[in-house]
Amino acid sequence: MITRLEENPFDLVKASDFSAAEIVEYWVDISNNDGGLVQLLQPKLRTPMLILGGKGSGKTHLMRYCSAPVRAALCGGDLGAAVANDGYLGIYVPAEGLNSHKFAGKGQSPDLWLAIFNMYFELWLATSLLASIGEAIRSPTVNEFDEKAFVKGVTGLFDIEIDLETETIDGLIAFLTRLRKKIDYAANNVAVTGHMDPIEIPFSPGRLVFGVPATLANVSVGFSETVVTYLIDEAENFTSEQQRFLNTLIRYRSGNTTFRIGARLYGIRTYRTLGSGEPIKRGSEFLQLELDAFLRDHEQDYKIFASKLVVRRLQQSGSVVAAGQANLSVFFEELDKDNNYQKPLLKLLESRDKAGKERPYFRKLKKQLSDHFDRPAEWHKRLVDCLTVRDNPLLEKLNIFLLYRDWSDSASKLMQTAESIKKLTESYLAGDRKSSGYGDVLAHFDSDLLAQLYRDCGQNVPYCGLDTLIHLSQGIPRNLIGILKQIYRRSLFSGERPFVGGHVISVESQSLGVLDSAAWFWEDAQPDTFGVEARESVEALAVLFRTIRYSDKPSECDLCTFAVDEEKLTRNAKEVLQASEHWSYLIKVPLGHKGKNHRDLGGKYQLGPMLAPRWGVSVHRRGTLQLQMELANAILDDEKKDDLRALFLKRVSGMFVSSASDEKQKSLL
Repeated sequence: MITRLEENPFDLVKASDFSAAEIVEYWVDISNNDGGLVQLLQPKLRTPMLILGGKGSGKTHLMRYCSAPVRAALCGGDLGAAVANDGYLGIYVPAEGLNSHKFAGKGQSPDLWLAIFNMYFELWLATSLLASIGEAIRSPTVNEFDEKAFVKGVTGLFDIEIDLETETIDGLIAFLTRLRKKIDYAANNVAVTGHMDPIEIPFSPGRLVFGVPATLANVSVGFSETVVTYLIDEAENFTSEQQRFLNTLIRYRSGNTTFRIGARLYGIRTYRTLGSGEPIKRGSEFLQLELDAFLRDHEQDYKIFASKLVVRRLQQSGSVVAAGQANLSVFFEELDKDNNYQKPLLKLLESRDKAGKERPYFRKLKKQLSDHFDRPAEWHKRLVDCLTVRDNPLLEKLNIFLLYRDWSDSASKLMQTAESIKKLTESYLAGDRKSSGYGDVLAHFDSDLLAQLYRDCGQNVPYCGLDTLIHLSQGIPRNLIGILKQIYRRSLFSGERPFVGGHVISVESQSLGVLDSAAWFWEDAQPDTFGVEARESVEALAVLFRTIRYSDKPSECDLCTFAVDEEKLTRNAKEVLQASEHWSYLIKVPLGHKGKNHRDLGGKYQLGPMLAPRWGVSVHRRGTLQLQMELANAILDDEKKDDLRALFLKRVSGMFVSSASDEKQKSLL
């Protein structure tokens, strides 16, 4: 197979659009000795499960991988053999295909629509299940299946006498399909006619959902231990009332039937049931899996999984790439970290140095010194010389940061500080990396100082290397594919040959692709509730993180996380915070946050790594900003926004030292 560079192997394709064969072809599993991703779904476990996750987290691919057509494909097309091997029969139904929103409004009562939807939904599940049963019994591995007895058992589930044209599964499917089409016709025309054609409900709720699997087990020894697993995807498309019916099925689950229900993080609108309205109980009546959170929490396993995913995409496009992360990493150029990023930073400053121009951070420092001190030029030169390490720009940035941190309005004290920093630098360069604390400060703030240096030079902050790209995806495989799609496009445009031979994708192509993917993610995720408020609040948080990161003396290193006492937030702020989390703008950090006095401060949230490059913020969680309640509500509650600017400037004012700091802060807002 010949690689065609112009065909981007990372063009996004949704798992819902894949055929059964493509689901198999693109399937990769996590490194797990306990059965991998399928074991997370536990399709044979009779306790129902909700599978939640952000857009593109892999819910659909996983659920479809456990569905009858895909399991059959894995067994050479023999569904009977697949069921015998797996112990379950997976019936995949996407809620979007039900067009459930047509069962609402149009001048009809909610109770009428709910009763009709409940019937329609059961008919949909039953016909899907019967089609798979019909395929399975044709397998040579299935012996002595009494089709007539099975059909008789299913028709006995109805509250009326059923007259079929033929006593076969196909005849039964045709009958149920006619019932469903009658409902479709009536529901589609009610908006035109103004009334609903009479619809008879021929069975009690739950009779088909639970009764067909039970009948299958009763009439066939081969299926007596088979669990029927309804894989209901995209549950966010159901209304609250429709979800209550689904919850009721979960509560009254019986026999050899179970449910796996997939939804976006925001997709579960209610846990209440019909009738009493009592909510279903997590842990006893259902389990819950948050797929992207699981992948984030198992970082090393996710790295292996993500690498396999990329390799599979490349192999499908014809690229000769061996499996394994070590092999894949060589295609992505990384910044040379040796001697504090000496080579890339000297190259960054090369044109300025050759032209005899002052390095930008020293030009800024001299302006600040001139604003504060009326001293001779020799004094200014002497102070700057104390901080200069010509062949190690990152140490120069560190020295300026240390000077800012111990800034004094006394010229003599400031000179003493500069001379002390010079001695610390000399000691560090001589090999003493620990006793002075100089190396510790560098280790804490090196990535922020690096980002500042690139910004000082008017360049994009670099985001590169396979590990960084995987981390950016925040546990969502589609995000990683989206990042690589943009990087591949940028690499080709730059004249590179991505994933071919010994060619590498440059740091610049990776960084530009990351910025493109951040813009895509920001535009793609559009909450329908509190959308504007959530986006404005997340942007305010990101600007706060950015302002601190690029300040003269940032208070925290690698700042992309905040802690807040959620109980004291306004109602609006709580709802906006929840919407931001549900749409993966923010990621809730497990176990909350402990303050310096070890008192539990409640919620701790990280800016989604996919969004961090948009504002030049760190993607790695280290420092945490504790948000005081007044500022937190001003950021998250639209009704408190009038106070935001003043509170914002007050929060960061101590991180700037020059008299021009107000303008600097405003430029970052």
